[in-house]
Amino acid sequence: MSPAAADLLHSWNPRADAALRGVRIEDDVRESLQSVAVRRPSLGHRTHLLDLAAAVGVHVSFLGFPAASHNEYEQCAALVRHIVDNGLDIEPVLMARAVPSDLTPLLEIGQSTGAPVLADLYLSTSPLRCHVEDWSLPDMLHRLQRVARRATAEGLDFRIAFEDSTRTPPDVLADCITAAVDVGARCVVLNDTVGQCLPEGAARHTEFAREVLSRAGSDAVLAWHGHNDRGLALANSLAAARAGAGVISGTFLGLGERTGNLALEQFIAVLAEAGHTDFDLKRLPEMCAAVAEVLHVDVPAHQPLVGADAFSTATGTHATALVKARAMGRDFEDLIYSAVEAASLGREQTLLMGPNSSGRSIATILGEMGLPADDAAVAAVLDHCKQRATTLRGREEAARVLDLAARPSPHTVPPA
Repeated sequence: MSPAAADLLHSWNPRADAALRGVRIEDDVRESLQSVAVRRPSLGHRTHLLDLAAAVGVHVSFLGFPAASHNEYEQCAALVRHIVDNGLDIEPVLMARAVPSDLTPLLEIGQSTGAPVLADLYLSTSPLRCHVEDWSLPDMLHRLQRVARRATAEGLDFRIAFEDSTRTPPDVLADCITAAVDVGARCVVLNDTVGQCLPEGAARHTEFAREVLSRAGSDAVLAWHGHNDRGLALANSLAAARAGAGVISGTFLGLGERTGNLALEQFIAVLAEAGHTDFDLKRLPEMCAAVAEVLHVDVPAHQPLVGADAFSTATGTHATALVKARAMGRDFEDLIYSAVEAASLGREQTLLMGPNSSGRSIATILGEMGLPADDAAVAAVLDHCKQRATTLRGREEAARVLDLAARPSPHTVPPA
């Protein structure tokens, strides 16, 4: 009996942490729109993205800051109403500062839609920010407590997010978390606001916050929001989740301020591999393509999972191995040179023809395209790719090359 492809693989990764199977995913739409590269979407586009996020399996959507402007208020209200009217299984989050008047629009939206809106009350905790802004942290905590008490009195659930918490000293952070517990915060959000953490630091930071909550006798959920300034958003988010963060925030395609945030599609794939069953991976390419179209950004061809070249190869030895694996079955084809099965995303492994391709792979590709695949055709394609240092990406391009090769050279002397 022939083995399955997976039976022939060994992984040095640790066993999947059971905690990963219960992590909730938050799509921070507000953060996506802070990217300098994006264009502000219409309400219709935003509701479309909300529908797709629900189809993927997103649990929480951070929609915006209603107190910022009348237009922002109207969009947030319409999006919350869309969630209710369409029965989307997504919890809406709306931001508010430590200002009592900021709660008013949230209360109005909750009352008019009948939705259980979650307020995100944020506080900057790093000494650097407080020094630059000439803020007094005790005064800020006092204002936050006043807003929290009003939210409680009005029956509005809230969480408290600590901006730049990963650059906040332990004693200060402990006081802030304890204050959040004292006023009844349902969730505490840790923020790696400038992507300062290494994975070990993200784990230590999350574990510290858990210990503070435990000592306070609180069952408040911990959430993690990380930026990608050092290219570590995925690793840090995974470390935080393993250390006890029950909600992980990010954005599709990793869009956000500066270098962006955790790319949700990548983290969701990791969770699915760990046994999380809430997600439809085959909707991820559609989701990311829609985000790119609506926000007027490009999906890099090499973007993991969803980029055009994520499952493409033209290298001779790799392509040859892929051709052999393809003959053994889809699982062999998907795993011979990929850590992620293209089929799980509704995609396929793609062989391309380029300067480093082998004759065998070119012959296979031409045959699959229904084009001549004899030695002359293979030589013509390989010669074209090498001379022009180019990669052929489709049947039309390959057919054009073969057609040009078949034409007589203008310097050829016709027979007498």
